[in-house]
Amino acid sequence: MARGLLACLLWLAVAGGVSGAHDKSAHDNSARSGTRSALRVAADDPRFFPLAALKPGLVGVGRTVFQGDRVEEFGVEVLGILPGAPNPKQSFVVARLTGANVERTLVFAGMSGSPVFIDGKLVGAVSAAFAFAKEPIALIMPIAHMIEVFAESDQPSLARRSAARAPIPVDAALAARIPALRDAARDGAAFMPIATPLAVSGFPADVLSPFSATFEGLGFRVVSGGGAPARPAALGAITPDTLAPGRTVSVDLMRGDFGLSASGTVTWRDGDDILAFGHPFFSPGGIGGVLFPMSEGEVVTVIPNVGNSFKLTVPKAPVGAMTQDRSAAIRGRLGVTAPMIPVTIEVKSALGAARRYQFEIVEDAFLSPILANIGVAASLTATERSIGEATLRAEGQIELDGAPPVRFARAIASNFSPATGVGASVAQPLATLLNSGLASGKVRSIHVTVTARDARLSATLEGLWADRLRVQRGESLSLTLLARDASGQTLVERVTVTIPVDARPGAATLVAGDGRVMDGIDPIVVGAAQTLGQVSAALNRMHRSDRLYVRLYRSEPGVVIADEAMPGLPASYLATVGSARVKADGRALSTLTLLKQELPPGECDVTGRQQLDIEILP
Repeated sequence: MARGLLACLLWLAVAGGVSGAHDKSAHDNSARSGTRSALRVAADDPRFFPLAALKPGLVGVGRTVFQGDRVEEFGVEVLGILPGAPNPKQSFVVARLTGANVERTLVFAGMSGSPVFIDGKLVGAVSAAFAFAKEPIALIMPIAHMIEVFAESDQPSLARRSAARAPIPVDAALAARIPALRDAARDGAAFMPIATPLAVSGFPADVLSPFSATFEGLGFRVVSGGGAPARPAALGAITPDTLAPGRTVSVDLMRGDFGLSASGTVTWRDGDDILAFGHPFFSPGGIGGVLFPMSEGEVVTVIPNVGNSFKLTVPKAPVGAMTQDRSAAIRGRLGVTAPMIPVTIEVKSALGAARRYQFEIVEDAFLSPILANIGVAASLTATERSIGEATLRAEGQIELDGAPPVRFARAIASNFSPATGVGASVAQPLATLLNSGLASGKVRSIHVTVTARDARLSATLEGLWADRLRVQRGESLSLTLLARDASGQTLVERVTVTIPVDARPGAATLVAGDGRVMDGIDPIVVGAAQTLGQVSAALNRMHRSDRLYVRLYRSEPGVVIADEAMPGLPASYLATVGSARVKADGRALSTLTLLKQELPPGECDVTGRQQLDIEILP
């Protein structure tokens, strides 16, 4: 028996206001962080041990935290110098580490940045090592090289990375394509930066595992750890001991119900300026200007491990922000507040219960989409089963300052709970916003509501009929859409469309299809938007995969310029497309849309395409 295709509409409520949209002071502080001079110390500062004076046999001490927040010393013996490493015009200092602690753990993840002193003068930071080494042999990044990469001022334009135009990976499959340069050193014959422990909390293991290879390729080692506090009321107290050389520094990427924090060791503090790690935060080479929360970390212990020992760290309240990620070190600033994007996920389970998760993510064109996807996936996995037939429907919005919110929706029916696929519903528009270069500091919050059903509610569109094929302008057509679900049951829906009164008489085509089909035949582009409002408007016009559309069009050439479709233009103008007189992003149109009607989402995820040829009468 046929039943309505749009019956039992799932009106997914957009999650209510989340506590803590960005406050203005956070933006003011972050803006001020970029306006400062270069480091107030020179590479030849008398407090630094000259690289030219280093020779085999010299001994000194290194400092790091092995447990709690107490800085402890270990021995260092210089073995030699590696000129031209890790980069041209640089040199690594090769050293053997000594002492009971390092002999138990060897060189471990989280040791990056540990300062090394000879005769009380700073040599540099423990930076790299050889995989599978039987002794604690480390490579030290000289402090002179760390200073040199920050010789120029941090201009305001560097406080945030410029928008990248390259595609941004928003799910595990795409993210896994990022080159993992560390693979070249896995046999232990080449040195590589010491892995940065990325402590995770709140995540089921199967959620992060698809992304682990990506994080490891960027220089991280995913480990268990404690979570960073969500939305701390204020920065932690700053004293002369705060992030002093040898202390553990954590950079928080996500905090709240789910946490991701990367930790290393502070090499140098000069007033409010911090240098740490002795290698880039993101391998290879760093990503430049950023604004990520920076906190002190408390080390639970160092876990000895056959593959690579690592620090087990719990981040404390933030005390500043990481502002630069460069090839020889990261730079931070105490007293600076880094803005975070609040995210609220409400999951309505198949059993009828509702659960809300709240967390914050850093604002970054590369990281934010991945973190948002991971957060949605983690929320679903913590609430729902992962195996068996299921239908997940997500709907929500991205709140913006100075522009209308961006709304999104997606439905996926599968035999396996497609958690990361649902997460892409927010990750994709967020990536577009942050890569437009127009949304920096203006993403106020993200709200997502996901409704789960213990059934695979999918169907295929198999038929489209009209009550007549010849119709006059201004008249209405009654359409019948037929779909069939996986069990063979027939689903029928009737839709009325009205022919525009200004439509030109002649042949036209009526097509019904899902959002993915419409993207293929009538794509909406965002690339040339000049304002955040234009980006928001274009994203809100995007076709949604959880519903059907009806489009009436005719074959007629035109162009798209500045995201606006311009059909029916004179042939003389169309001939200029691609010339110097027209925007380079102009593209040709082959059809003119007469009308497009969006149908409300139904209980089933209907896919497919059907079309009819009709005639418009005078």
